Amino acid sequence: MTEEVSRNDEFTIKRMPVQTSSYHAVMEPTGTHESPPALLLAMHGYGQACKNFVKTFAPLAKHNVLVVAPQGLNQFYWSNHRPAFSWMTSFEREQTIQDNLAYMAQLYDTLAQEYSFDPKRVFPLGFSQGVAMAFRFASAGHITPCGVIACGGDLPPDVAENLGTFKKFPALIMHGKEDGIVPIIKSEACVESLSAHSFDVTSHFFDGEHNIPEAQVDVIGSWMQGQ
Repeated sequence: MTEEVSRNDEFTIKRMPVQTSSYHAVMEPTGTHESPPALLLAMHGYGQACKNFVKTFAPLAKHNVLVVAPQGLNQFYWSNHRPAFSWMTSFEREQTIQDNLAYMAQLYDTLAQEYSFDPKRVFPLGFSQGVAMAFRFASAGHITPCGVIACGGDLPPDVAENLGTFKKFPALIMHGKEDGIVPIIKSEACVESLSAHSFDVTSHFFDGEHNIPEAQVDVIGSWMQGQ
C-alpha cells in the first residue's frame, strides 16, 4: 500500500512501508547480583555507531545495568568513508519520528523477551542528536521511564510543546561547558522548560567538550542508583 506524500506538475512522491533490519549493541552486567538489572537505552549522536557508543558505558556493567545502544536507521559514509548512522534528517520529519518510535517500541518489547531486566528501572539516555529520541520515547507512552538522561543535546520542540500532558519523570541534564558543537544554552533551556512543568530535574554542567567522559559516566551511574 502506498501513500501520496507530495505532487507537482512533473511527478508524485509516494511512501511505501518496507521491512528493514535494525542493529543494537548489548553490554550485559558483570558479576552476580540479587536483583534484575536496570535497563539503559543509550541513543547515540549524529554520525556514531552502536558498537562504539556502547563502550562509553562500560563502567556501568559492574553496577547491575544492562546497556543497550540502538543504532539509528539512517546510514551514510562519514568523510573518511567510515560507515556512520543518524536518527533522522528534515525529510518527512513527522513520519520519521513515528518510524523511530515504532522501532524503539519493537526493540524494547524484544529486549523484554530476551533479557530479565527490571521494567520499573528503565532509563532512556541520549547523546547529542540522540537526546531528542530519548525524550520522545520516554514521553510516547510505551514505557514508564524511571528517568531520562540528556547529554549534550536539546529538548525537541514536539516534546517541549506537550510537556504539560506527559506523566512526569526525573531527568538528568548534562552538558560540557566547552561544547563547541551544541551550545550549552540548549541544555539550560531544557532545564528551564522541564522545571517550569514540575519535572524533577538535576543539572550537571561539567568541564568538558561534546562527549561523555568516563567521570561523567560515574555521575550517570550514581544518579540512576538514586532513582
